[in-house]
Amino acid sequence: MKPQFRVPPALEPYRREVRAGGLKLHVYDASAHDPSAHDPSPVLLLHGLGDEADSWQRLIPLLAPHRRVIAPDLPGFGRSDHPRRAYTLAFFARAVRGLLDALLPQGAKVTLAGNSLGAAIALRFALDHPGRAERLFLLDGPAMQGRLNPRLMLFLLPVLGERTYNGFRRDQDLAYASLRPYYHDLEALPPELRGFLRERVWDRVWSDDQRRAYFSTFRWLVWKSLWGLFKPGELAGLRLPTTIVWGRQDHVAPAGSGQALAQAIPASRLVLLDNCGHLPQQEKPEELARLLLEP
Repeated sequence: MKPQFRVPPALEPYRREVRAGGLKLHVYDASAHDPSAHDPSPVLLLHGLGDEADSWQRLIPLLAPHRRVIAPDLPGFGRSDHPRRAYTLAFFARAVRGLLDALLPQGAKVTLAGNSLGAAIALRFALDHPGRAERLFLLDGPAMQGRLNPRLMLFLLPVLGERTYNGFRRDQDLAYASLRPYYHDLEALPPELRGFLRERVWDRVWSDDQRRAYFSTFRWLVWKSLWGLFKPGELAGLRLPTTIVWGRQDHVAPAGSGQALAQAIPASRLVLLDNCGHLPQQEKPEELARLLLEP
């Protein structure tokens, strides 16, 4: 089966392809068709592991009337290139820099908003390129404490992990059910979004390229986390306005991880969202838009 990764109708006007650092990236650029819309501080949205830029489909239309919004499929995922290589935070941060160099004036600053893995990438980019980041919004990540879901432990094992992942190809209902731990209430989402997610998870499990990128990233993150994703003192030296947003009902990275992250980053603020799991951009887009648009 060939995965389709269709574009949600609301995002179709913003889609484009960008060559950056030798990679072709699929990107939503909310000002791509309006040359007069050049916000001095665009919002860059970075999705989580195994996700795509379509994760932001409820948020982008809320931000686009006010700010330039850029949301890529990270390399290895969705419709972007899937290079055969190790997927590390440094690699993703370089890809982000290449994308910004391709789309924005030299040295332009951005507001970085990342979910889960995307939050770790946003932090890595901000630490490596402090002059390019204006503000940080870290959504349910990176996890600073907590145990790995036992089901995900299987994914650490070569061959067995891939076999478990491929097992979702047997049944679309089973693949869709695998999304439940990431939400407070999957069934409370709008019907059109639930239909989209059902189709999208089916695309993912049938994409060999995305599966390869997923396992490379996941295994690197887990082993690196044993020694710390960031060097001692790196986060303590961060001097950017930082808002940490966490779902109180996040079962993937519990709220205690958000509190630990807030303690690690000086002068950051923590916002806990009720009735929200690991993906606030899908369950609480209005609240998230309000936070991102605050002066």
